[in-house]
Amino acid sequence: MPRLRPLLAALTCLVLSGPPAAAAGAGALGLAAEELAGPLCEAAPPDRIAFQVSAPGAEGLAEPFAAALSGAIARRGFAAVPLRGREPPEQAARAAGADRLARVRLALARGGRELALAAEVTDLRQSFFLQHAPASAARLLTALVPSDGVVRALAQGAAPHLSVLSLVQLFDLPDRVLALAVLEAGDGASLLAATPRGLSLLTLGGQLLSSHPPPPEGRGPVREPWAALCTGDFGGGRIAWQLATMAEAEVLTARGGRLQAVARLAAVPLAAGGAGALYGAFAPDLPVLLDQVGAGTTALPPPRSGRFLLGAAAAPRAGRAAFALLRADDSAEILDAALAPAAAPVHGAGAALALADLDGDGEPELVTSSAEPGAGDRVRALRLRPAETLFASPPVPGAVLAAAAGDLTGDGVDDVVLAAVQPSGESRLWLLTSDPREAGR
Repeated sequence: MPRLRPLLAALTCLVLSGPPAAAAGAGALGLAAEELAGPLCEAAPPDRIAFQVSAPGAEGLAEPFAAALSGAIARRGFAAVPLRGREPPEQAARAAGADRLARVRLALARGGRELALAAEVTDLRQSFFLQHAPASAARLLTALVPSDGVVRALAQGAAPHLSVLSLVQLFDLPDRVLALAVLEAGDGASLLAATPRGLSLLTLGGQLLSSHPPPPEGRGPVREPWAALCTGDFGGGRIAWQLATMAEAEVLTARGGRLQAVARLAAVPLAAGGAGALYGAFAPDLPVLLDQVGAGTTALPPPRSGRFLLGAAAAPRAGRAAFALLRADDSAEILDAALAPAAAPVHGAGAALALADLDGDGEPELVTSSAEPGAGDRVRALRLRPAETLFASPPVPGAVLAAAAGDLTGDGVDDVVLAAVQPSGESRLWLLTSDPREAGR
């Protein structure tokens, strides 16, 4: 395949730059180009449109797509100006006399089954009076089309290497988020956030759908607040949660967008995912967990050691790795569905922990914050087998203390939502996603 790719790219470019009939039958690249060119060229007189195409981790897609987009733009009566040099795109576009600039990013989504693109479009036309471009926010255009053999061959297996991964700011909550969970449903996904004051059900945009206070009875105060929260099959409901101050865990439903308690659990619901649920126990008078985990709620096995656990995570769709346990020595223990070691421990894991199949290849990655104290935090995504860092964010304000995985964007691939507690006591929520449509949120 490496020897064939340059020839395949050249042939693809020739086909995609041809007449409309050829482009219409050119497959996924041609269809994606047409999907982008339509809104890119609408409601404007014929002018010059500059564009820069990138495909991080799948560079073989960039040039054929640029040829397809040039043809699609030209067929609409516009002049296409592809930018390929190292000069800053806006500067190059202005030098070429372009009226509009599109920064296009390509990626494979859903494990390579679809081709996704996100384009940030900036108007460069100058005002006669101001002699500079009028102030206007860049538009984000997105498209998602079925992949085909040409795309997969040009990408050469880019999907397992996370061709796109972005950390996107969502919204702020006026409280300290202790735990997060994703509630997937047929009509989309929503967020659950546990705080010292109770449980909140939220949209991805931050709209409060319902809230639920903790029960009045409890096991007494602890040194610091802590919470367990997860979604799965808990008999009468899909939500299970427990604050460290609560005597028992609650099972809730979210029928009609309203949270309602329906049952109690004797054990702490640590995590739940494709391999089932994992339960544990709080340490007496402390906001930590005993090193005691099991798959049932009534008869936990004896503690494995005298150490403490700080948290747990479950993969929504388990592969070889099903669960992760955060130990007090800042390492993450990776377990399979039978609670046997599935990979080597990951050292330097922070308080936020999630297992998520971010690239759709069937195996979850570990997402965690930093174990190092400081003014800001960092979010990291790590492949487990073989061990390697796939993503490390710039500094994130606050301390990232909670994370949860699930398909929040609806592309069929896991995302991770994280909460960073600010010095003011508020929490800022972030989305880690491989869906390029979210890159310009």
